[in-house]
Amino acid sequence: MLGQLLHLFGSVHVACEILILLRSIRRSVKSSTEDRISALPDDLLLNILLLIPTKEAGATAILSKRWRSVWTMLPQLVYNGSDYKQGPEKKENTLWFIDQSLQLHKAPVLESLVIRLGPGCSADVDVEKWVGIAAGRRVRCLNFQLRLLSEPIVLPERLYLCNTLVWLTLFDKILVDVPDQVCLPSLEYLYLLSVVYKDDDSLVRLLSGCRVLKKLQSLEGSLIIDSPSLRNISLQDSTANTCSIVNKPPLDKALINVFCNLDDNFRRSLSSVTCLDLILNPGTVDCCNTSNFSQLIECRISPYGLFWLEPFMCLLQNSPKLKVLLIDQVVLRHENFPLTFNEPSCVPECLSNHLEIFEWEEYGGRDGEKEVVRYILANSKCLKRAGISIAPTCNTRKMMKELKSMSRFNSISASLLHSSKSLRYSFRLNSLTDHKIH
Repeated sequence: MLGQLLHLFGSVHVACEILILLRSIRRSVKSSTEDRISALPDDLLLNILLLIPTKEAGATAILSKRWRSVWTMLPQLVYNGSDYKQGPEKKENTLWFIDQSLQLHKAPVLESLVIRLGPGCSADVDVEKWVGIAAGRRVRCLNFQLRLLSEPIVLPERLYLCNTLVWLTLFDKILVDVPDQVCLPSLEYLYLLSVVYKDDDSLVRLLSGCRVLKKLQSLEGSLIIDSPSLRNISLQDSTANTCSIVNKPPLDKALINVFCNLDDNFRRSLSSVTCLDLILNPGTVDCCNTSNFSQLIECRISPYGLFWLEPFMCLLQNSPKLKVLLIDQVVLRHENFPLTFNEPSCVPECLSNHLEIFEWEEYGGRDGEKEVVRYILANSKCLKRAGISIAPTCNTRKMMKELKSMSRFNSISASLLHSSKSLRYSFRLNSLTDHKIH
């Protein structure tokens, strides 16, 4: 029996380390006859086991009869294929381990099941069995990441009828073949990353069965989103197709990184967002020009192209309540190309009445950039904090001098920031003059 448990739950080394730890704790409380750790209630022991990997938690089953079944009540199970080493002669079968441990699992509710398998694992994956066990345990969060050297794995139809599922992540070698009947009444968060769709209708059927969906991330290809409760969307698409949203869901947060055409319905749906992360490229320029960001409070702009200043100013004009503005220029580093800034005929309302925080990452100091910084500082009457991080390829001393000469930089400091990639200087405005700009 001991040998079977060791084969199932891992090496003797792991179990011995846990046993030594328990013995040391026993000595520290000066009790040679009483195992106080084992006497703890199951809930507390489960909280302890949740702090270590699932494979090592299972190894505690060999410690004593008291520990043999504790781990089977764990509400969260995480299987990483890289955790199970395989020798040249007698390999530990990762898939067998997952099968056996899931069958031994007894918790009435499985809060989370995460299975990550890499190319080193066998392609003989019994996802249908795993989904069946998880559904029987009323799973709430399901995460399959299958990077196998095989054809995409087909998910069982039962997955699309799981009424307890709140969070679903599917990654890589998974074939999304959605049946006609889809009912995911509790699903709020859906992540589809590098999956394969059997056909266009599969994605449509999947979304139609997610009536309370709040967050949708990483979709590819032409898409029509019909999720009335969608609150948070992260859309990343490098194709040249179209994207549309119907029924105008109450979006609150949006990350948009697309090169495809966003139709009028999609752009109108952005009118409710309060937090926007926008990759400013040819596919999203129309959003800046035509969308009414009437509720936008926080905005992060990442330029991806040379002609971004004009749509950026349009976005400011269309965001009257904006309080936090970040320009992140890490992706765009064309310091040798000129930028042209045309001052708008009227100051955006957000600058006059609301903007409180302004930051610029990887500032390059080109003429157009300097004019934008100067304009924002001169016209932001409610500004409380400003920060500029200079790109590592720039002349730092020259940038410091130029920034100090700008209006309202009356108290400025510079500090060297260290990172794994580069060294860069960062300016942060310590205080602002509280006189009004006329």
